[in-house]
Amino acid sequence: MGPILFTFIAVFALVGFAWFTYRKLTIIMSLEPEVRWDNVGARIKKVITMGLFQSRMIQRELKPGIMHTMIFWGFMILLFRKLQLFTIAYNELFVYPGTLGGIYASLKDLAELAVLIAVGYGFYRRFVLKPKRFEPNKEAIVVLCLITTIMITDFFYDAFKFAIYSDTVEAIAHERSFAFIGSALATLVSGISPEWQELLYHSMYWIQILTVFGFLVLLPIGEHFHIVTALPTLFFGHNSPLNKVPKVDLEALMGDDDDEDGDEDETEPSVGINTAKDLIWKDGLDVFTCTECGRCKDACPTFLTDKPLSLKWVNDSLKHHLMDNRENLLKDEIEEDALPTLVGNVISEDTLWACTTCGYCESACPIELEHLSKFYKMRQYMVMMEGEVPDELQVAFDNYERQSNAWGLNSDTRGDWAEGLDVPTVESPEQVKELDYLFYTGSAQSFDNRNQKVAKAFVKILQAADVKFAILGAEEGSTGECVRRAGNEMLFQELAGTLVETLNSYEVKNIVTCDPHAYNSLKNEYPEFGGNYNVIHHTQLIEQLLAEGRISVNATFEKVIYHEPCYLGRHNGEYQAPRNIIKQVVKDQPLEFEMNRERAMCCGAGGGRMWMEETIGTRINHERLNQALPQSPKIIATACPYCTVMMTDAVTDKGKEEEIQTRDIAELVAEALV
Repeated sequence: MGPILFTFIAVFALVGFAWFTYRKLTIIMSLEPEVRWDNVGARIKKVITMGLFQSRMIQRELKPGIMHTMIFWGFMILLFRKLQLFTIAYNELFVYPGTLGGIYASLKDLAELAVLIAVGYGFYRRFVLKPKRFEPNKEAIVVLCLITTIMITDFFYDAFKFAIYSDTVEAIAHERSFAFIGSALATLVSGISPEWQELLYHSMYWIQILTVFGFLVLLPIGEHFHIVTALPTLFFGHNSPLNKVPKVDLEALMGDDDDEDGDEDETEPSVGINTAKDLIWKDGLDVFTCTECGRCKDACPTFLTDKPLSLKWVNDSLKHHLMDNRENLLKDEIEEDALPTLVGNVISEDTLWACTTCGYCESACPIELEHLSKFYKMRQYMVMMEGEVPDELQVAFDNYERQSNAWGLNSDTRGDWAEGLDVPTVESPEQVKELDYLFYTGSAQSFDNRNQKVAKAFVKILQAADVKFAILGAEEGSTGECVRRAGNEMLFQELAGTLVETLNSYEVKNIVTCDPHAYNSLKNEYPEFGGNYNVIHHTQLIEQLLAEGRISVNATFEKVIYHEPCYLGRHNGEYQAPRNIIKQVVKDQPLEFEMNRERAMCCGAGGGRMWMEETIGTRINHERLNQALPQSPKIIATACPYCTVMMTDAVTDKGKEEEIQTRDIAELVAEALV
């Protein structure tokens, strides 16, 4: 079949694949080290479930997920077919023998048919459906065409092979008896002259071989490198929840400049990410693995409101930057200013500060590419090393530093909201031991007039259920969650240290809070700082109280739609408790946003955005309200003080106050109590 020609093509393609792969792998290996091979069992499980079985792909989008799975498994099955074709170059009449070989011939035809159907759907999505997340992408079209070419040429290669040899070669006749599509096509082409059959038989083979090896060389050049790197990327994923910010070792950062020999260390301490050299190797693997599918955009609040941020765009920018600066990255010693700063040159400041840290992009990515950790570190560098902070955030930082709250109000008045409610204040560890919960109120419900009503409603519920609780009052400090996600790790650790000291001095064990951001920090981040508590969100406790019969409610409200807080739902997996409560306080069927649960869109307040004005595109809270309007709700229920503020503002801005109320779930329950 042309062994010399095949060998030349194969060697040329393999060298090309190896060269282009080497160029990227050397960049990845030049970046900062980090251990990503612990918990091997969990990593292998993720590769199997999310990689081999494409679980996230299918769960998120059924039809596209099935399409991609059909192509993936089709190619896995067809690997054995390619080995057969490669062998045919040296032994033209080679077939897989026996019953197993026949069964594989049937499976091969079925796989190629499935791949063609999937590719057809891919063309249909790209040219007819045109999802908003899609962008003009020549490579995607080229790859779909290459896959189509491989499938069709293989069918017709079989057809002409069967037409020529099945009457005289028993092994090929046996293969034909199982290859139902190839056999049918052989019957169709049997009337063609022997000369043309021979010509087309060889043509189909060589067109397919050239296409396969051309595809191989293309893989490491473009976005379809993920065919090679996706499974390793899944294996080396962070294996930690989205809800944790990378901790900065402040002691090392602020430590002595002398080394062990007493010599002065000329290395300037640094934190976060400034240039590409500060990226870890997994960041490099991620950007080269990004499939550019755009799934990260579907519920991204910045993309949907025309802001200059999506995970896809960030990865694309970093990918080109790494390739453009490959020579400098590979040097042992990089000259000062040889690499441009990432923020301002590769990632704009508007892009960096637009992120609400909602986590949708990472949770939607079928191969778990990481975004938040990079942005947290970039913000840390900007804030702690350069002192470059948006003005509104600097005001918030100053207020947190002085009064432990973003409003800058006197911290001694933290407990004033509870006056007249008969709410006890913590005074001793002995008192705390008698409590069911410490009610961590948080800054929003301590100082914001609107959210103080929520705190009071929750107190009413706790008292009705005879729950023993108390508050810290003036001794309560901020968790610092906001400043941490805005990059001010030093201020966060100061706030966290103070709060942990207070909580531990009273030997607090059980905490309930209405704030998902505080809930997340206390539960998931504070253990690193010596704060180990059993933390529960107020919706979880209310659901429990209802289930135990400690409180009862009437079906009071109608047309209630629930807006999902990111830090309760996506970051901590609590989707059901708020819905179970709402079902009991409404007369009708609760409403749902089209974008709900894992696909819910952020209100726009996370990641420090609560304290920053939106000057680009549509306001995020306005867009979220627009998503509710088709359901004609009377009440937008929330379970987060920031969501309450943002949705209330959106309703007011749109002049819908007479039609729609924004209520925390605690307020609904308190009003519906029997």
